[in-house]
Formats: sequence, C-alpha cells, structure tokens
Amino acid sequence: MVHLKKPLEVDGIHIQRLYEGHFKSDLIPQIHDRIYDFLRRATIRKQIKPVVGSREIWIKPNLNNARPPETGCITHPVSVKALLDYLLDFLKVKKPIRIVETITYHKGEGMSEILVKLPRKEREVIEEKIKHKHPGQDMHDFGFDLLLELSGIDKLVEEYKDKGFDVDILNLSKEPVMALEERVEITRKVEELLGEETIPGDKIKDKILDNIPRVLKEKSVGLISLALPKTHDEPQAWMTGAMKNIAVGLYPKYKAFMHKDIAKAMIYYYAFWKIALRDNVFGIVSGPLGQDCEGPIFGRTVDFPYIVAGSDLVKLDSALITLVSGKPNLVSQLDVFKYAQGKVGELVSGRELQKILPYALNYQPYPYPS
Repeated sequence: MVHLKKPLEVDGIHIQRLYEGHFKSDLIPQIHDRIYDFLRRATIRKQIKPVVGSREIWIKPNLNNARPPETGCITHPVSVKALLDYLLDFLKVKKPIRIVETITYHKGEGMSEILVKLPRKEREVIEEKIKHKHPGQDMHDFGFDLLLELSGIDKLVEEYKDKGFDVDILNLSKEPVMALEERVEITRKVEELLGEETIPGDKIKDKILDNIPRVLKEKSVGLISLALPKTHDEPQAWMTGAMKNIAVGLYPKYKAFMHKDIAKAMIYYYAFWKIALRDNVFGIVSGPLGQDCEGPIFGRTVDFPYIVAGSDLVKLDSALITLVSGKPNLVSQLDVFKYAQGKVGELVSGRELQKILPYALNYQPYPYPS
C-alpha cells in the first residue's frame, strides 16, 4: 500500500490521510487537527454550505452498539469533536446542532444477547451499569444512555453546553412519526424518483412508511452523516458507510426487518431523507478506526487512517468501498449501488476509482457462506 501524501479528489469525493503507521491514542490530537484542516478546504466548504444554511444541523454518528470507540464499532469522539469545532469555531455556526441517534434492539431489550459475546472487560462494565439501573427506566432508554456514556459523546456534548453552545443530543426514536395523510405527498415523490423496480416488497415498505419521522415535514434540517467503515454480514451492501448510517441508522424503530431486502429498503428510506431535506445532506467517513471480518459489531478492529467526504453519498460510499477493499469491481456488483445509481446519487466511474487503488487497505470481508 502506498501512503497518500496529499489530499486526493475523485469525482467530487475528497480523501485525506489522518496518520501514518498504526493507530495509537497519542495520535488523537493530530487526528483532530487533520480532520479540522481537511474540512476547511474551499471545495468542501462549498459542498457543505447547503447543510450549514439550514435552520438546524444534525450530526448522525454511527452509534449502533454499546461498545467503546477503540473497538472500531462506533464513530470515534475525536471525529465528532473535530466536526463540531469546525462548525462552531471556523464556520461560526450560531444555530442548534444536534447529535442524533435511534434505538436498536441490541442496545435495548436484546442487550443480553450482545453481552455474552463481549470481551470480559467490556461485559463487566455493562453488567455493573445494569445492576445500578433504575427499576423504572425503560431498557431502551437505558441502552441509549449507556451508549452515549461509553462512546464519550455525552461528556463531549456537556463540554460544549458549558461553553454556551446550542449543542445537544436527540433520540429520534422519541419523536412522533407522520400520519398517513401527512406522508402522502412525500411518498409519491419518493416512489416517482425510485420507480417500481426499486421499491421494496409491501411488508417492508409498509413498516418503513409507518415510521417516517414527522420532523422531516416540520423542520429545516441539514444532515451530516458521520460514519466509520465496517464490513457487514449482508452481501447486498458489503459494508456500512455514509449512506447506510442514514438509510438504516436513522430508522426510529427496530431495523432487522430491513435485512430481508436490505438494498431496496435502504434506498427507499434514504430517499425520504434526501427529498425531505432537499438534498441538504453531507457525508463523512472518518478514522481513526473501523472493523473488518465479522463486522459491524464483533469484527476485527482495524486502522482506518483516512477521512473521506462529499455531498453525494452514493459516490462517497463507492469510493469508500474501493478504498477499504481494493476491489473497484465490487461497486458494480452490489445491489445497493445498482438501486441507488441515478436515483439517489451517482457512482464514481471505474476510471476514477482506479486512482484510489494504490492507497487501498484490503479489509477482509465478512466470511460469507460458500
């Protein structure tokens, strides 16, 4: 692998290296500064401008399970801090900024299934927290709060609040969803955009439609997907990235049903956000860490010494998959890109993807059955 010595732009997607060698905790200040400086580039400021122009800015990290950031399972707080500092200090944002997440089965009622698979040190920390859980607290609220604590996001947000900034945490699963009559027009627009061949089957479609957040109709929101790369056990998608972080991560109820038709379900739900927010979406996939092999929860922790960003999340994820796998042909093989292409974004061309290959990390995929 060749080291990327200066920022690389591939069809509007920007890539920069954050550190050399293997990740160590003493690199965190350097990683913060490189993310901050990377975001200050004029080409990125131009792409992120519509998001910043919204009345409220949402940052969606990947906080899918109650594991600490050094596992590569969740977005590292250094990435969140660098992005907040960029918005507040460099861009002088005065409007509300919300770190937004949702509940999941495994950080609520299904936490016991995760516990038995965790390393002893992690398991003991959570078991101790459960012992002191208030009997009246809902398990999903407990899991949501626990994740914020283990990730360091709750402490980070409090630091900004103490400085007088309007930064807070939003549990989207607590927000109301659209009634049938409220979603008629946006559903029509989504289905016209996607076409019948890209819409999931009725059972999956109906569950998605029953849980479209009303906030999409009520607020002017700019959304930043702040993800990290993790291989996934679903071969239609191969890995998590900027688009899945919204298309599945922002679904406010249990998400397991989507996996029965993950590619179409992802594109369908993502289209609601893209249309409702009038394309005021920006994507960032940032190191320092990620997962390969049996990701996205119990995978091998691996270095991700890059930050990748752009306003077209389909392009971003196609560049990302090439960067982590070293296999640009995956982009044309995966269903998620087949359904997304020309509908909710464009793909980076094969010729442009070749520019990324010298810097590829060669992550090992989930061990799919033969």
